[in-house]
Amino acid sequence: MKKLLLAVCVCVAALTMVSSAFAVELWDWHLRGANEGLASGALPPPGLYFINDFYWTGNWKLYNNSGHVATFPGTNATEAKLSAYVDVPILLWNPGLCPILGATYAAAIAQPFDGTTLRLDPSNEVIGTVDGSQWGAYQTVLIPFILSWEIPCNLHVAASFAVGLNDGTTSPGDSYASITKLYRDRLISKDQRNVYAWSASNNYTFTPSLGVSWLYSGWNISAEFMYTFWTKDDDCQIQNGDQLAMDYTLTYACGKWTFGLGAEGEQQLYNDKGYFFPTATSVFPVYGKINNTMAVNWTAGPIIGYDFGPCSLLFTYNFELLTKNDVGGDWAMLRLIVPLGDPCNWYK
Repeated sequence: MKKLLLAVCVCVAALTMVSSAFAVELWDWHLRGANEGLASGALPPPGLYFINDFYWTGNWKLYNNSGHVATFPGTNATEAKLSAYVDVPILLWNPGLCPILGATYAAAIAQPFDGTTLRLDPSNEVIGTVDGSQWGAYQTVLIPFILSWEIPCNLHVAASFAVGLNDGTTSPGDSYASITKLYRDRLISKDQRNVYAWSASNNYTFTPSLGVSWLYSGWNISAEFMYTFWTKDDDCQIQNGDQLAMDYTLTYACGKWTFGLGAEGEQQLYNDKGYFFPTATSVFPVYGKINNTMAVNWTAGPIIGYDFGPCSLLFTYNFELLTKNDVGGDWAMLRLIVPLGDPCNWYK
């Protein structure tokens, strides 16, 4: 925790790019691997911190329930590609209060922004390729409490709770902004030539999390587990199945440098619920569990960081290992951490 301020954010906050392959929601909750490189069980010294996560993906592809590249549901596309840039500014405050239940207390707020490009390459050359890009804001993320305990044997344990507000700028029902409509599980556009990935979901999210860290002599071995459940998306009438997200860290700090490995995994525990057509000839949809909508993804890769004093940078690159019922691929993230000091002393 002493090096690189990597404990700055037990940041369940953020989101992850992507849609379940055969359901209509676009966004999961946790930005994949966002907490890799952090000491998930610890908090930084008292003060206010600004963190900014720059997150890139390129040409993520859609995978089916068998882990093979799939076509985009309801279209004649032979290949669907999703690229994204996500920027997540975060404020984290450790007020230095007296221990609460024996734990150090902190709180945080995040407001993610995202730019997405969705490209469909149809098999029908008469129609041709359709694509579209747009910028927007995801739901505001509130973390009213993070409690961290230091226990014997250099172990640290943290518990937190995050709430995602339903205040994103575009969603499936916001057709003027996203230019998209949903029809029988398919994403279409007003003019049938441009397809856009919207910026947010029309629901609330709730995420309790648990982080554990072993910090000793420059070593950081950490794991964080986040359990997310959603309210129903009123635009597409989809109730996401609960999801477990996991971030893992193994790093060593040597002077101003930090090197290591990170990994992440996400496992949806239940199929989504929503309206679907039970057979190809069905005229009326039914509401219930939609088969093959449990998203799974695993990635892993190197971590490198540098402490400029007082600011620090942490770079993470993950290679795709496994993706099912989801879009997936490699991704990269650059995290900037800036200590802002104690707000109570700013005007003294």
